[in-house]
Amino acid sequence: MIIDFKEFIEAYSVLKKIIHPTPLVYNEWLSQKYGCQVYLKLENMLPIGSFKMRGATYKISKMSSAEKKNGVLAVSAGNHAQGVAWAAGKFNVKATIIMPEGSPLTKIRNTEALGAKVLLHGQSIEDCFTYAEALMKKQEMIFVHPFNDPKVIAGQGTVAFELLEQMPDMDFIFSSIGGGGLVSGIGQVLKGHKSKVKVIAGQASGCSAMVDSLNAGKIKSIDNAETFADGIRVKKVAPEMFKSLKSVVDSSYSVDDEKMAWAILQLMEKARVIAEGAGALPLALFDQLYQKDPKKFKNKKIVLVVCGGNIDVNLLERIIDRGLIESHRKVRISIPIADRPGILHQLTGVIKAQGANILQVVHDRDSSNTGITGTNVIFTLETKGEDHLKALLKEMKKDFPQSSVVS
Repeated sequence: MIIDFKEFIEAYSVLKKIIHPTPLVYNEWLSQKYGCQVYLKLENMLPIGSFKMRGATYKISKMSSAEKKNGVLAVSAGNHAQGVAWAAGKFNVKATIIMPEGSPLTKIRNTEALGAKVLLHGQSIEDCFTYAEALMKKQEMIFVHPFNDPKVIAGQGTVAFELLEQMPDMDFIFSSIGGGGLVSGIGQVLKGHKSKVKVIAGQASGCSAMVDSLNAGKIKSIDNAETFADGIRVKKVAPEMFKSLKSVVDSSYSVDDEKMAWAILQLMEKARVIAEGAGALPLALFDQLYQKDPKKFKNKKIVLVVCGGNIDVNLLERIIDRGLIESHRKVRISIPIADRPGILHQLTGVIKAQGANILQVVHDRDSSNTGITGTNVIFTLETKGEDHLKALLKEMKKDFPQSSVVS
């Protein structure tokens, strides 16, 4: 969906009176690690914890008095829901939000707390859209689409106006793709300003319809959507969004959930930033590309758009655990040993000497590779990273050659 640049300018003039610019923060830890200048655009610092309020606010601000009186309807897994609810509250408009039945409880409660009526329906966003169409036939409301709407996209594009004021000479912008509204808005504003910055976008590998389409040059469909990043779990590619992204995205890639979990942990530890999966994806993608070609980014100015921080706290512990495993700081090692006194003491002595911490020990005497007189011991260990793990395994294999890492 290509939008007249005047619409973006109007959106920025409206929203800068309502929404304070989000910080663009230089991160010293990440900059030193990657040999470039890494900046975080903290959209998670907005009142609802996500960029989504930008598009919703601009859309509702442009509704007529009669339309505002009829209220608005939206479909969302969480962030757009809160954005619409927040914006509706600002303009005293009644909001109804349809969310999938499995939506995080935190996002449901936050949406209701902002004054919206929440209807839970179906198991996916697609189910919610179908229900919304039926509801619109019964009651006259304005539908606020999460991404496929020119005014919503114009609102999301205000992120780019802020970036151009905060750091006009940036080299790369990394952002995540769900339906495509944020990247489309950012990209079109940058093109309108004739900026030379490269826009690199990513999706979760378990739900990568748009990335697959962009890389194939034609719309591709997927049947399943498997990712914990609910904010970008969008299976269907809207033709208008595909056309728009094709014109503004320089390259696009998919990122797996384990890498996103790692990035969430990195942002927590290195930037004191809480990001949801979609918000951490830009760091995961940047690291993924850096590992393949470090020279491409040397001394460059990199902007990572942390688009949201509304992560389900019930999921956070598991995600942190995945992040620790991905960074080799938590590992499970399987060691077949003879089941006799002193062997386990010898083994733990090696672990102690290498400075690893034992979190859990499990004996599996029924393992098929130990024989009648043996046992398989599985240690869950805390280590200092990949190099430390390699050194530990090297020492363990001297006396216990069958030691191996298990998933």
